[in-house]
Amino acid sequence: MSLHEKIWFQGSPLMWLLWPFSLIFGLVSALRRQLYFRNILPSFRSRIPVVVVGNIMVGGNGKTPVVIALAEYLASRGFRPGVVSRGYRAHPPVYPYEVIPDSPVGEAGDEPLLIRLKTGVRVVIDPRRSRAVGYLENALDVIITDDGLQHYALGRDIEIVVVDGKRRFGNGRLLPMGPLREPASRLAEADYVLNNGGEKEGEYPVRLVPDKVRRLDGTEAVLPEGTEVCALAGIGDPERFRRTLQDAGFRVSRSIPVPDHGFVTEAEVRRIAGGLPVIMTEKDMVKYGRNHIEGFYSLGVRADLPSEFYDRLTADISRIQKERGIR
Repeated sequence: MSLHEKIWFQGSPLMWLLWPFSLIFGLVSALRRQLYFRNILPSFRSRIPVVVVGNIMVGGNGKTPVVIALAEYLASRGFRPGVVSRGYRAHPPVYPYEVIPDSPVGEAGDEPLLIRLKTGVRVVIDPRRSRAVGYLENALDVIITDDGLQHYALGRDIEIVVVDGKRRFGNGRLLPMGPLREPASRLAEADYVLNNGGEKEGEYPVRLVPDKVRRLDGTEAVLPEGTEVCALAGIGDPERFRRTLQDAGFRVSRSIPVPDHGFVTEAEVRRIAGGLPVIMTEKDMVKYGRNHIEGFYSLGVRADLPSEFYDRLTADISRIQKERGIR
């Protein structure tokens, strides 16, 4: 655990050295938000419903599996959803950039490529999310934004905030004193709050359910329960993936440290794994070209969401579409 994570989640008097910077961050963020709300700064409003899936805390909290679950569910109910993303660490030749199954991960980014492969819906990346929405809106009837809760240059109709049910908000302070992009009071303004891995009144529970172990080419693999493995997780909270592997019956004796969205070469992975089978997240899997590599496996997760959440969400989207004469 890095020093700033210890300060954020375990507590340390060192955090007070960062208080002046958090104060400045909070004032600038609040001012920027008000400038958008008062229409002093322009905000793009799409003709079709825009559903923002985001968070108020830095780091991973299960947001991408939720985006995948929403896209799959809406498509199964006759909607024509698409996904837009900033494309963190992506380097496409041009913006907006539409992700296709054969897109190089360096161009598309790991999460957008994973979303495209898992859902089959159209995925477009652009740091200016409004431009990505404009690119897609005439061909679709609802757009999901992967992250972007604080991207107020894009108007939104529905806000879904995903909360880490275990870590919650750490010390509850704004960056850099704490892990929050916006104060916890921001939750009261969201349309939906999803609680990943915990329970709290007024929040819909989310469970990340392990899928089958697969080779990197997607074919199903068999690893007996109790197999000793090495975990590889380039996500915001790698400890969550380690727990997932343990819950699936594996003995995790080694872990490969990877920064969120980072990459470790095959040779380095093998050196650290020491001959053990390597099981990685699906987000890491796409970085290795989706070709079979002996001893490398992936374990995906799916977001299990309550039917009451889906019922309410689809009703909200349908109402907005009807008001705008879309369906």
